[in-house]
Amino acid sequence: RISLYLSNSKIMDQYDEFGNYVGPELEDSDYDEGDDFGDVDDNEYENDGHMVVHDDEMDQDNTESNDNNRIVLHEDKKYYPEAEEVFPGVKTVTLDEDAQELNEPIIKPIKPKNFSILQKEAPALVYESEFLTSLMNTPTLIRNIAILGQFHHGKTVFVDTLVAATHADDWDPSKEVRYTDTRKDEQDRQLSVKSTAVSLVLENIKSKSYLLNILDCPGHVNFSDESTAALRAADGAVIVVDAVEGVMMNTERLIKHALQARLPICLVINKMDRLVLELKLPPQDAYFKLLHTLEEVNNLIVAHTHASAKPQRLSPELGNVCFAAGQHGWSFTLASFAALYCARHPRFGLNATDLAKRLWGDWYFNTEKNAFSKSKPSAGGVRTFVQYILEPLYKIYAHTIGETPE
Repeated sequence: RISLYLSNSKIMDQYDEFGNYVGPELEDSDYDEGDDFGDVDDNEYENDGHMVVHDDEMDQDNTESNDNNRIVLHEDKKYYPEAEEVFPGVKTVTLDEDAQELNEPIIKPIKPKNFSILQKEAPALVYESEFLTSLMNTPTLIRNIAILGQFHHGKTVFVDTLVAATHADDWDPSKEVRYTDTRKDEQDRQLSVKSTAVSLVLENIKSKSYLLNILDCPGHVNFSDESTAALRAADGAVIVVDAVEGVMMNTERLIKHALQARLPICLVINKMDRLVLELKLPPQDAYFKLLHTLEEVNNLIVAHTHASAKPQRLSPELGNVCFAAGQHGWSFTLASFAALYCARHPRFGLNATDLAKRLWGDWYFNTEKNAFSKSKPSAGGVRTFVQYILEPLYKIYAHTIGETPE
């Protein structure tokens, strides 16, 4: 082993610190002998016949130490892993040029977003604003009303008819203003999202002015919290029902909430024009359709009224049922229609209150006796609601739709 060490030291003296050969010149035979070293087995024998076994682990450690001590150029050094190694499968793009315009700031200023479309200037009204404020000092003349109903049953458009009656300037009848939809998303989607309050001064049949604080509530079931909150602030609930669709699931839920709040209920049967234009029902069948809707609402009131309270009854002759067509801008009760007849035909000397009670139900006009009766005339006839209300409305629509452009 000492001889092996001495031979290795002699060999190392033939190379400088950079591994370059500095010993004597070698002949070709020396190169050939060096090439045969690879054919010798790993196990060698000493001169005395003993076998010398090389340690492979020692050789591996020597190899690793040589790799660590190897000189690497600066441009070949690797300090951090490549992006492809850290994020495999991700495409890396390097932008050498600035794509931002020169007139565009790096940090943009904050722009406040406006979602409201409220009018900045108050519209011209048929009454003075001082008159409205004076009514606020008289609680007996104030009515707080919540407009409730199923989704797309025409609550907002019905409120438009009330708002238009208080404006001095006429609205375009071909456009839906949706006055209480004060948000841009509500106008775009034609869907109420928030409850909107509006104060109006309206007159009754006797020309008595009242201050109405109207809460137009969303009809979508996802915004039912708005309706629940409005019922806490209201003195009464107005249920709007589509004349064609009738009572829906959300309508029943709203009636139940109104009864739980112990609020009086009024019914508005809206979209009466659909009975004429879409269903094309005869006046007699339209009457039975309205009667069915009214009975369905009354049954729900009886079912959800507290046992200790008396169920409220909704009926047109009682004045708590209104018929309307919000898209065409008209609405009426039996009392208002009776007052219209009495004003147009004063020579008959009719009383509007007595006439209104005979315009609903099984009432007929006997032309032979020139009087109203509960029994159907022998000559035949139709109910007074059909004869004096529905048939004139049908004639107006038939005349308007059937009119030629000339």
